[in-house]
Amino acid sequence: MPPRTVAGGPTSERPEPPTGTVALLFTDIEGSTRLLRKDPDSYDRQLAEHRSILRAVFARNAGFEVSTEGDSFFVVFDSPLRALQAAAEGQRALTKWTHSADLRVRIGLHVGEATRSDGSYAGLEVHRAARIAASGHGGQVLVSGALAAMIGDLLPADLGLRDLGQFRLKDFDEPAHIYQLSGAGLAAEFPALRSVRGHRTNLPSQLTSFIGRERELDDLRALAESHRLVTLIGTGGTGKTRLMLQVGSELLDRHGDGVWLVELAAISDPGLIAQEVAGAVGAPEEPGRRRLDSLTDFLRSKALLLQLDNCEHLVVGAAELVDQLLVACPNLAVMASSREALGIAGEVVFQVPSLGVPDMSSQDDHEQPPDARFERIAASEAVRLFRDRATAALPSFRLTPANAPAVAEICQRLDGIPLAIELAAARVTVLSVDEIASKLGDRFRLLTGGRRTALPRQQTLQALIDWSWDLLADRDRTLLARLSVFAGGWTLEAAAAVAWPNLEGDLAGDGGDVAADEGRVEGVGAARAEGDAKLDTLDGLSRLVDRSLVVVQHLETTRYGMLETIRQYARDRLMASGEAVALRDRHLGFFLALALEAEQALVGPDMVPWLRRLDDEIDNLRSALEWSFEADPDRALRLSLALKGYWRSRALSSEGTERLARAARLVLSLPPPDPSADRDEAILHARVLAAAAEAFASAGTAGPAVAWAAKGVALARATGDRQTLGEALGGQTMALVFSGQVIEPELRDEVADVVEQTGNWWMLAMLEGGSALGSLAAGEPAEAEARVATATDAANRTGNAFAIAFAALSHGRVSGSLGRVEEARHWFREAIGAYQEMGDQRFVCAVRSDLAHALRQAGSYDEAEALYRQTIHGWQHFGNRGAVANQLESFAFIALARDDTDRAARLLGAAEAIRDVADAPMTPYERPEYDRQVRRLRESVGAEAMTSSWAGGHALSLDEAVSLALSPLGE
Repeated sequence: MPPRTVAGGPTSERPEPPTGTVALLFTDIEGSTRLLRKDPDSYDRQLAEHRSILRAVFARNAGFEVSTEGDSFFVVFDSPLRALQAAAEGQRALTKWTHSADLRVRIGLHVGEATRSDGSYAGLEVHRAARIAASGHGGQVLVSGALAAMIGDLLPADLGLRDLGQFRLKDFDEPAHIYQLSGAGLAAEFPALRSVRGHRTNLPSQLTSFIGRERELDDLRALAESHRLVTLIGTGGTGKTRLMLQVGSELLDRHGDGVWLVELAAISDPGLIAQEVAGAVGAPEEPGRRRLDSLTDFLRSKALLLQLDNCEHLVVGAAELVDQLLVACPNLAVMASSREALGIAGEVVFQVPSLGVPDMSSQDDHEQPPDARFERIAASEAVRLFRDRATAALPSFRLTPANAPAVAEICQRLDGIPLAIELAAARVTVLSVDEIASKLGDRFRLLTGGRRTALPRQQTLQALIDWSWDLLADRDRTLLARLSVFAGGWTLEAAAAVAWPNLEGDLAGDGGDVAADEGRVEGVGAARAEGDAKLDTLDGLSRLVDRSLVVVQHLETTRYGMLETIRQYARDRLMASGEAVALRDRHLGFFLALALEAEQALVGPDMVPWLRRLDDEIDNLRSALEWSFEADPDRALRLSLALKGYWRSRALSSEGTERLARAARLVLSLPPPDPSADRDEAILHARVLAAAAEAFASAGTAGPAVAWAAKGVALARATGDRQTLGEALGGQTMALVFSGQVIEPELRDEVADVVEQTGNWWMLAMLEGGSALGSLAAGEPAEAEARVATATDAANRTGNAFAIAFAALSHGRVSGSLGRVEEARHWFREAIGAYQEMGDQRFVCAVRSDLAHALRQAGSYDEAEALYRQTIHGWQHFGNRGAVANQLESFAFIALARDDTDRAARLLGAAEAIRDVADAPMTPYERPEYDRQVRRLRESVGAEAMTSSWAGGHALSLDEAVSLALSPLGE
């Protein structure tokens, strides 16, 4: 292409993206984090106004806006002169702006080769331009020597370039010649640049870019400016050293005698610390004097920042040296990195977190448009680091919507630990990101091959954690290994009962003797578990927290946890110790006891706090249940049954249904118990079969529920236990209803009598509330209202939030079916509030669906359709295909009311196909309206036309059917 010239004035035309040698302009707001924290609402308004001002200026000068991230602009010009004029005009416009005193913008200009890539610009000169901008202060415009040279004599008369000299930019070895733009309307005096000068420091030049950490940088700078001793602590590999060096380079101008790094990893003798420090700062050795004394005298008058890296293995010696130096040297400041704090007076501890990772588990994530999801993944710190390092290893690597989920999974599973992510990114030369993600189960073998120049412990993930492990006492190693048995964290009580390291042989042998008996863990007496165990375990946990191997979650009840990478390492150590089986048995015993305690609470007045308690332990409960199915069938059945109420309320997709089904299949695979000889076992089996039948039916799938329920009832009758019989008959009733069968009056009366005789008010509330719909279907509205009244009385007796909410839901259903819409709306609103308080999103969806039914049946089609548009997505998320089919049928009834008969027939055909595949027949309550609507459709269009459209809908997939239902009328 022809060479570009610097000529050119302002223009209003939309520019094309420049290529080749271009002028690069970066802006950002000085102190933006501080302003945001001070007044978020005001900052947001000012940010938007500042963007509007600058955007208009850049457009007038033919600037091509590349990106706007946070508080910054990146704009490219085909003319250095236009870039310079835009910068001057922008600062002048901001100066006249009302908020200019609060929000000040710094601008950096450079010129160089830049390559268009993925809609942006890439290349070393782009990074150099960004570094120039970051060196300035609010209100200042900095210009590179390269751009100043290109401008030459073409500089406008009202502008000038003030030579500031040579400065070393962050991440660049060679110094840069920097000028300041001056002229009318531009501020003239500023502090020294925020650059790294070429003297009074030994901070190494960084060969890789610094990614993210904006908040941590701001916080650390503020701490370093107000405290003399700041210690960065965190798990190995979290980037403590890199963050400390970055802060040090940004604080150079605040310390007249510089910033000096002392690397302690290579020494093992605390007596050598003073010598290492003296060598770093250039303190002369004085024969006959202690090295620490001569160092202290040398530093006494110095104003410098001392950075001590990797203090954890010399923590006592480092603490003693720092304490003496700070007392004797009033202008000295110290910043240290360690896996535990120094523990001396005046120390401020800064916990370095892992990098932010994208949350891929929420429902909102899956409902986002693909472009928005990709942008959110790409913006996370951990993914940005992976992309940067992967591109360095393999220049052709690109982050795309197709591979972004795998990269996000890698970053999540590596806990956002920078070193682990860098090691994973280096593997893109030989593996795809999907292959890397799939191999992270063996991450300690996969993540090797770090930089040869790195410290040995930073070349593999295994060596990184070995370093921390080797610094632990044997007792703490044992505790850490045993704590790996927990999933998702633990409480002090759980750690003391399961992992207390002073068990004195009760984990010896094959582990089979460690068992739980409904609340008591054999081998640990209650007094020991409550006394010495808790105190000793607390001491051990405190030491592991201090060493950044265990993290504390300060919730209502204090919880502890590990990063998954640490947990996997500790689990490998546990497996090698031979204690894994015994620990998993002990873990199962503890959480079985917890679940058994919760089982009755979940049908009583304390349901909501118990749900929250089980929420905290759900990962542990899942782990315990998996182990029980492998190792102890009896406890597998008891734990599955105990969690029935939790799964019902939490609606964790199909999890509860699948686990109870597994328990039912286990029951059927075992020899049938003799009810007279093995009564307790027979009761357990009957209850499991009933619970599985109820869960399958509630999930909108009949499947084997009816057969399981029948076996459960037969077994319950044989035991003679009325409580168990009530549960079994209740499960049978649910299974029959959801398989489309009518409940015979004899069965309905028997189950009501049994549960009332046994005082099972919760079950009575459920049965009577549900039976009210059967009464409506039978044309008995008075009976339906009487049943709802009975359900309400029984629910109030329990004080249980779920039962009370279900009674309100039943009231709403009956009122809505009888045309009393406003009354129904009242009851549905009450039910929604109760279900939302307990966090039961599935029943919130059910109530909204029933409200939509009532509105539709009353002729309020628009309001009903708006609700169905919400609820059909909810049922898709919960995996309830029977409910999705019901929603499609409801959309079809609305279409028929609007005379869109083709759409109605297609939706009904699609719903029929879904019910057939899912084995989810209609309930007797749903059938009468369905039959009426189908007859009306057939009469409207004729059998032949209806059959054709019906067949077209029958061929649709579930997603296609939902899209049809949600499409605008007429499509």
